[in-house]
Amino acid sequence: MVGLRMPSNRTLGKICVYGAVASVSAVMYMRWKLEDRVKSCDYYKLALKGLRSHRGAVSLLGEPIKDSGIDLGNPNNNCNAHMAQFEVSVRGSKDKGTLYFWASHQPDKGWLIDRLELETKLNPEKRFLLKKSDEQTTDLPESLSQLPAQHELSQLNREQAETQSN
Repeated sequence: MVGLRMPSNRTLGKICVYGAVASVSAVMYMRWKLEDRVKSCDYYKLALKGLRSHRGAVSLLGEPIKDSGIDLGNPNNNCNAHMAQFEVSVRGSKDKGTLYFWASHQPDKGWLIDRLELETKLNPEKRFLLKKSDEQTTDLPESLSQLPAQHELSQLNREQAETQSN
């Protein structure tokens, strides 16, 4: 009978370290890949295009406006074949903040942005409404540039209450 030798503690330690590095690397790669898939979707591109073309948002954040990423662990970030809702960290030369957007998929029109809101670090008590849901258009940048730049959060709450009561 052949006896099996027990590996040394040093060998077991190396196996653990290499396994941990491989596991963490795989998780980071999968997270990066998922975030990249979301960033390549039409609704994400439309939302950022709408933000970058809105004069009020550009004056608040400064140019260039860049997205800093999506927290995939946030339960508010989700999508399916018919709707998408995300919170995206954005930054510009003057300020940084969070872009909130809601989108829906229309079979005949594709993805449409239903609502865009911006919250900045310099104005944490305000959320700026960039696009309301009753303005669904496929020509997003032009319709956004016609909206006023700033709306207070209380105004948003009033509009939401009116919408829910109808």
